[in-house]
Amino acid sequence: MSGAISQDVRLLAAIAYGEASTANDPQEIGGIAFAVANRCRAWGGKALSELRDADPNYSYAWDGSNARFNKLMRTPDSEIGLNPGMKLAVDWAQKALAGDGPDPSNGAFWWDGLDFKTNYANHPKVRDGFEWGSASDNIFGVLEKRREVIVRWKVRNKKTGKIVDGGERGRYNSVWVSTAAHGSTVFWLHNPDYLKASGGKAYR
Repeated sequence: MSGAISQDVRLLAAIAYGEASTANDPQEIGGIAFAVANRCRAWGGKALSELRDADPNYSYAWDGSNARFNKLMRTPDSEIGLNPGMKLAVDWAQKALAGDGPDPSNGAFWWDGLDFKTNYANHPKVRDGFEWGSASDNIFGVLEKRREVIVRWKVRNKKTGKIVDGGERGRYNSVWVSTAAHGSTVFWLHNPDYLKASGGKAYR
């Protein structure tokens, strides 16, 4: 590859390369790169290093145990182009950081790989409640897990000081909704109904 690879591009490429399956599916690698960059942009324009500090558990690849992540981080710029998968990851990282679409993740901020299927019973997103944005996103052939939650306003009575029921704030039947699926990866956003009911931030 010509030209030096910036620190942010390298880190993002390593995340995408490390988190994606070994098939090196372009849409899967690109989707992960875009999901990370999308979340950085939404979260006040954070740099990747700032995102890592703010949410250390966001990517499993960067904890030091992922061989593909480590390999890309160590490979000299001049040798990246000799590995088709790593070159693909760098190309997608550059596009994602520049916001140069199309975005294979379809605007996602999160993703899950094969562990979503193998750890289905204990997976946090399953416990939270999730639904498929499109039937084609269900690449693992698992059932949706919906659960209706009603959130009520809590209001302090000015006279008595007691907290009283202020009526329904909103309701939702899932925290997560899929946006796309490529290779062995499903991409996610928070359900807008959940955000409205909880007052949460889309990127948290």
